[in-house]
Amino acid sequence: MSDYGGETAEVRAAEIVRMFTEGGVIDSNILTESEGDRWDRLTPKRILTAVIQIVLRTRWENGLSTVSQAAPRFVKSIPRDDVLSMTEMFLGGVSDVSDGQLSGYFTMPNVAGFLAALLGEESESRESVKSLLSVAVEVCRESLQGDVIRRGLESGPWDIGEIDVSNLDLIDMGGIRVPVSEGMSVLPIEANGEMLAVTLVQGDTALQLQAFRANSNVLWDSIRADMISRMRAQGGKVKEWADRAGLEIRASVPAVTESGESVTMDVRVLGSDGPGWMLRAVVSGAGAAPESGNSWAYETFLATVVVGSYPLSEMGDVIGLHPPAV
Repeated sequence: MSDYGGETAEVRAAEIVRMFTEGGVIDSNILTESEGDRWDRLTPKRILTAVIQIVLRTRWENGLSTVSQAAPRFVKSIPRDDVLSMTEMFLGGVSDVSDGQLSGYFTMPNVAGFLAALLGEESESRESVKSLLSVAVEVCRESLQGDVIRRGLESGPWDIGEIDVSNLDLIDMGGIRVPVSEGMSVLPIEANGEMLAVTLVQGDTALQLQAFRANSNVLWDSIRADMISRMRAQGGKVKEWADRAGLEIRASVPAVTESGESVTMDVRVLGSDGPGWMLRAVVSGAGAAPESGNSWAYETFLATVVVGSYPLSEMGDVIGLHPPAV
């Protein structure tokens, strides 16, 4: 079986990870069916390679910023020099890992063993592995489509030019429009008489949204790296996480309550780059707890529409907002 549909390839990739992680071996029939190096279609090997790249890049951005540090410490049956060479290749883009590079020691057992070693060191749960596989599938699809990305085609956050908003129930706040949700509170955030952001509250979960005009310094990758650095400098525990909105920040950071009590607060920070803009969201409250499966914040973030042409605020890169009409 050489021609995989997305679901079949993802299921097969997940089965390979499970087999290798639990027993260190792969069923020979699955190995034969999955070994092909066809990079012009979605295959288990392509998906597993993308998972490895996501985990390695996360390790790199979390401080393991040399090849020897990012590489797994021990991969069964692969010499250390080969592990380092593979790591260096994997840290390139998906399209950079070519058929020629994958010949030789880039076999399915080596790819699966390399990934199993990484997942073991990161103590990834079953749910987080499932999430990584889903993100990897989307990364592979984007790569197969060239420069066409998933955001704006199948998922938001949306640009106002990408979607017909006439039949959508959205709250218009100028630079952004957010979906209406029963019981949701809308709290404008203002400074010097300007509305710069908005906090949406649903039950015990809060979602703060802010849009920026994009430039070389205002992209989600650079903003994310800067936030991680600052959170750690303030004594927070921070990690990157792959979830339904892509790479996000999950952190426990020091905070002070209104009564002056020092506490630790869980937050998640989501981000997305659009055509000429970047949307950032901070999730706090119950929806940011490590064990939370609350989907409201993610659904709201992904359904938000950004009006990138809306006038900038006096804060420079921040896209201006206005309070919703009463």
